[in-house]
Amino acid sequence: MMRTSLVIVLRIAVLAASGFVPGVTLAGPTALVSADWLVANRDDVHIVETAKSVGAFYESGHIDGASFVPYARVAVEHGTTSGSVRYLLPDSQAFSEVMREAGVNGDDRVVITPSGTSVNGDMTVAARLYWAMRYYGHEDVALLDGGVAAWRKSGGDTVAEPVTAEPGDFTARVERPEIHVSAKDIEAILEDRSMTLTDNRPLEQYTGLFTKDYVQASGHLPGAVPVPFTLFAVSRDGIHYWRSPDEVQRVLTAMGVAEDEPVVAYCNSGHVSAMAWFAISEVGGHGGALYDGSLHEWTQTPERAARLVP
Repeated sequence: MMRTSLVIVLRIAVLAASGFVPGVTLAGPTALVSADWLVANRDDVHIVETAKSVGAFYESGHIDGASFVPYARVAVEHGTTSGSVRYLLPDSQAFSEVMREAGVNGDDRVVITPSGTSVNGDMTVAARLYWAMRYYGHEDVALLDGGVAAWRKSGGDTVAEPVTAEPGDFTARVERPEIHVSAKDIEAILEDRSMTLTDNRPLEQYTGLFTKDYVQASGHLPGAVPVPFTLFAVSRDGIHYWRSPDEVQRVLTAMGVAEDEPVVAYCNSGHVSAMAWFAISEVGGHGGALYDGSLHEWTQTPERAARLVP
């Protein structure tokens, strides 16, 4: 009964938080902004660039005045009851420090931008930072569609280096558990089956043909639907953009995800599944949460690892 109740509460919370209505697909009003919009509204927002490495911006350059947050600052190692798990969300104090160092204030409208020149390690990391900000209660945040590459195409100027920002006053606020699930939540979902699990890794990992070295078993969670994260990106003239809300829904329908069922996205570490979560929940309006620890955390426990299926 306890597990079932947990899933019911989680499901209701996800639906309520996303504004999801069965049969209707709505794009979040602040989830994405275009480069043209940002050029016109540059002085009204705080821009934060992010990627696995600042080198990702070598080709695109940096938006003048933008600060930089590396992926390693929003995916850190924690000790858990299952062991040490890498790539988890920082605690509220650590995350607040990251955002303050990036010059972010609590009342800023933040636009997060990747370079726009790749998907993995670029769009994925931008979605991860967006998810972290939303989890810690900062609602006024968006991603720049097409990143700095789209900004340049729209006539925006770039510089060689990101700025060293004056410290901001950002403070993590109320946590939003409805967009963050734990291993215990996954256990409940596997029992209850009231939410759809999407495995957002490449298909060779979903099928167990290849396994990351930090994941202790091959295969996927029982009943999980394969929805590779790369399906949510489209390249035009070498710039990587997000799929439209209609295209997101077409992907989900084609892969067998019911319209009236909220989704939990997972991968190996909560990295590429952050991109899938953003597309499904924030662009597609489909209601969803992210399993932060993903299979790295799940397979730390032999009993859980044994539940993966090829």
